[in-house]
Amino acid sequence: MADIKEREASRKFQATGDRDYMKEFTEGRDAPVCESCGFTIRRQPDHGTAADGSEIDQYCTVCYREGAFVHDATDIPDFLTKATPDLVKHWGGSVGKTKLTLKKQLPKLPRWQ
Repeated sequence: MADIKEREASRKFQATGDRDYMKEFTEGRDAPVCESCGFTIRRQPDHGTAADGSEIDQYCTVCYREGAFVHDATDIPDFLTKATPDLVKHWGGSVGKTKLTLKKQLPKLPRWQ
């Protein structure tokens, strides 16, 4: 009986899974965050682009392309109205939850300060 308990206890602390999986799991934790919408920019196609087509880390592709903002919003309510459908389409989720999240985080982002 004691042997079984010892084996079960030792299994709890054994590493399972491979290093490649863990590398993929932790990828994006230090990824840049869009300064316009607050979404994490994890993949290469999610980066916004400068006028010359080069990738930038400050904004995501939903908010900033070819050196200009996609949505010509002047304030947060305007941005919520114009950008939420595109953000939901690109990042997923529901319109309601996305709007609620944006309302909380937009005032903290550089574009809206």
